[in-house]
Amino acid sequence: MRSHLRLLTTSSFILMTLFMMSCKDEESLSPDDGLLSNRDSHNFTYSINPAQVGDSVEITFDLENGADCGLVLIQVSGPDGEGWSNGGKPVAPESGLVTHLFVPDAPGEYRVRGKYTRTGNPNVCDFESTGWIESADLLLVEGDTTGMDTTGMEDDTSSCEVSFTGEAISCDSTREVVFTYTSDEDLNYVKIKGGLTNGTLEDATVVVEGADLDVTQKTPGNSSNRVITLEGSVEACVTITITITWNSSNEDPIITGDWTATGGLEVEGLECE
Repeated sequence: MRSHLRLLTTSSFILMTLFMMSCKDEESLSPDDGLLSNRDSHNFTYSINPAQVGDSVEITFDLENGADCGLVLIQVSGPDGEGWSNGGKPVAPESGLVTHLFVPDAPGEYRVRGKYTRTGNPNVCDFESTGWIESADLLLVEGDTTGMDTTGMEDDTSSCEVSFTGEAISCDSTREVVFTYTSDEDLNYVKIKGGLTNGTLEDATVVVEGADLDVTQKTPGNSSNRVITLEGSVEACVTITITITWNSSNEDPIITGDWTATGGLEVEGLECE
């Protein structure tokens, strides 16, 4: 009987030892082992961190691909880490690098993210588009707004006007247009819709700055044009910029159909001069 108890005790000790060794092995795993994931990126650097309210902070995003084509968009959250209300216009990278100048007007912990979108002919620009890549490091801002010139800021925000405009940027075989939309109030649902003319060779690349809008595209009937719809919510007085690029075989100077936006706003078909 004592021998049997001694055997059980020894077996229990061995099992406990193996369990503790297994836990230790799991804790020592690095992300390179494939079992742990690194969701954040260290591709972002800040010229100042921590910064003070009113400082000019240069944010650098390294794509690590050496790209000199396509478009990159960088966005900064609010001081509480929520929303993506601070963003720059999409710009082309230089040797895989893009910079964005950000001037914080309130203390807090800001999140930063960016994404790369390939544009134009894939035979010329063959870098792979990315989803949103978020910085692993918060941008820390200290201080307060005392001493800052805020005269008229509140009035300017409350008196912004509803607007919807469009502009043709590029009119050769690789085309580009930019639409901007501003609401004078917070809207839970906004719809912006319009088309690209016949001869569109593939789905367009649509880059939205200033809001998170869902983008859908469809080809009506047997045509070769595109109908693009953007839907989502927007904040009051934040300018939404929509940059659309696509390849076309159509030589007609009118490159888009009419576009409409919530609020009864309309932009007539854009024409190349």
